[in-house]
Amino acid sequence: MKDAPALRLAVTGAPRTGKTTVCTALALATGLDYAAISTHLANPGADRRLAPTVDAAVRGFEQRVDSEARLASGFVSDGSVLEEWVAAEALRRTRRLRRWLWNPRDLPYRIFEKRYLLAHGGIVTRRANVTYDGFVHLRMDRKSATDGDDRYRTTIDRLLLDTLHEGTVPYLVIGGSIEEIVTRVAGMYQLPQLMPVPDAVSAALQAA
Repeated sequence: MKDAPALRLAVTGAPRTGKTTVCTALALATGLDYAAISTHLANPGADRRLAPTVDAAVRGFEQRVDSEARLASGFVSDGSVLEEWVAAEALRRTRRLRRWLWNPRDLPYRIFEKRYLLAHGGIVTRRANVTYDGFVHLRMDRKSATDGDDRYRTTIDRLLLDTLHEGTVPYLVIGGSIEEIVTRVAGMYQLPQLMPVPDAVSAALQAA
């Protein structure tokens, strides 16, 4: 088997766009290491007021930096260091205003949350710019959205695209089948083929 290339690739996208399947198939097909974190590691350990945003964003960022730093050769990151910050910021932006109106004493927390996530966004963006060689952003299929989470998913998608556009790392926005995406990405970066793409996709779907 050939050594995996020293390519550090990140796959981003809104929830349910197929990031994990794409990353798994790409790793199987090309030999790139698979970089991800366990969901329970990023989840807040305590039920505090800002746990879903501030705590989750920090815990997720720390875990991703650690897991990616351990991979000396190339890797494909399932979500990137932007993942938890974008999820937290989207949650903040889509939270219903009446929640704060019903609890006026929570207003200082709301102000802190906004300022904190703004500062944290700058940190994770700078980290992304020096960590990855390229981004692959999976286009959101709005047909898969439901009334309950359409605004949240759309906000995540827009935040990611805006961040990638303002960053310094080349990025590709792509849609289509998992096989089409993996084939195009592998060809664009001239990655070695250690497993036929259809077999890699099939294995990734079975593991999902």
